[in-house]
Amino acid sequence: MMFPVRRTIFLAALVLLLAASSLNASAVEKIRPDQRAVELIDRLLAALSIQDPDERLRAVIPLVHRSMLTEDGKDLDRDTKDFSYKKACQNVGFYRYPADIKEVHKGNVYTIGWKETAEKGRTDRYFIRKKPGASGVPAPLSVFLPENGGPPKIVDMGSL
Repeated sequence: MMFPVRRTIFLAALVLLLAASSLNASAVEKIRPDQRAVELIDRLLAALSIQDPDERLRAVIPLVHRSMLTEDGKDLDRDTKDFSYKKACQNVGFYRYPADIKEVHKGNVYTIGWKETAEKGRTDRYFIRKKPGASGVPAPLSVFLPENGGPPKIVDMGSL
């Protein structure tokens, strides 16, 4: 029979071992950039840089996942337009073009969208470096890669 102190130490060590193994299982997996996703990000940066607001919006709409659009697909949904799109338009000038990818975090496979916009695939986070002299950390852009092999789409403009 173990002494109470030894049992406590054994249990504490077991808990630490289990906690450490669960941290490793949830660690971020870094992967090489998908060339199609990099090209999409370059098109997004170019579109966001267009000065005319109507022309800029028309250039961005084909690049984003349909779940970010209005029901008719002709405009960004209100939340996207008022928040992440607005911020991305204001901040795009701080980032390198063509995009300089610092790293890519592989996402899990899941379904994005709802009802008719639902689509299964993986969303990876691409971290874009800023221009020299611009302060701050690289911005994450979330790129959805459809399971059916269709073209990648932007699903989140992150903190661009």
